[in-house]
Amino acid sequence: MGSTEILEKETPENLSNGTSSNVEAAKRLAKRLYQLDRFKRSDVAKHLGKNNEFSKLVAEEYLKFFDFTGMTLDQSLRYFFKAFSLVGETQERERVLIHFSNRYFYCNPDTIASQDGVHCLTCAIMLLNTDLHGHVSVDL
Repeated sequence: MGSTEILEKETPENLSNGTSSNVEAAKRLAKRLYQLDRFKRSDVAKHLGKNNEFSKLVAEEYLKFFDFTGMTLDQSLRYFFKAFSLVGETQERERVLIHFSNRYFYCNPDTIASQDGVHCLTCAIMLLNTDLHGHVSVDL
């Protein structure tokens, strides 16, 4: 099972705590994170990359603020990383990139054949950027 398929199956209806109140709380937190309302840019990835159901809801709601329709993958990554700093452990970064890949595919379903394909290309771009600049930079 691909990494994006795991997140795809975990919709709010399937989550054990995906109650209406949790979805609403996730929407509120996602909006505050997007607007940087009492959060720093470096705080955003910490909330999006946690491995629990509520954080997955928050990440899903946060990504809804981004419309990547008609954008290339690299343009979308640049646009996405202008909103926050991708910091944290490798697993946390990976989860954020999975959420990004799912949203990009949702906005551009005919551009790349699958969500896993988007995710593979996203990781490749990130690795190439790291090789070129020595770290993950907001200015891809």
